Amino acid sequence: MKKKFAAIVATLLATVMLFALCACGSTWGKIKSAYEKEGYTELKISEKLHDAIEKQAGEKLDEADATLHFMTKAKISSDDSDAEILLKAFLSPFAIVWEYKNVEAVQKAYKEELNEEQQKEFDKLWDEYQKRSNVNGNCILILGDENIFKGTK
Repeated sequence: MKKKFAAIVATLLATVMLFALCACGSTWGKIKSAYEKEGYTELKISEKLHDAIEKQAGEKLDEADATLHFMTKAKISSDDSDAEILLKAFLSPFAIVWEYKNVEAVQKAYKEELNEEQQKEFDKLWDEYQKRSNVNGNCILILGDENIFKGTK
């Protein structure tokens, strides 16, 4: 189960890094509220699990100025271990949302290495990307109920 979860998280985070472009202003509050209205709660992960996710992703979340939010309908007890929490969370409806804090810095980092023509193409791709159903401002839905997420746009 650990290897499967690690592989899924690593793949998802790698994909997210490819789609690291989001609009200005955080939309997380609106997204979180929408999921909470549907019975989800945000799962707080331990430092140990946070470090494991970063290790699998090969990316420091804090350096990327990003937060990975886990929302679940599972009933989690404060006595549950990380393994029990993950098992309960992934056996019930859940959502994973990637939130960037400083999108302008991410965009600038990508565009610095592009020539003028490439920057124009980048801007076109950016506009198309923002229209995707799993993108809302500075947040990207990785997994979960897309209907709830779309309702926040």
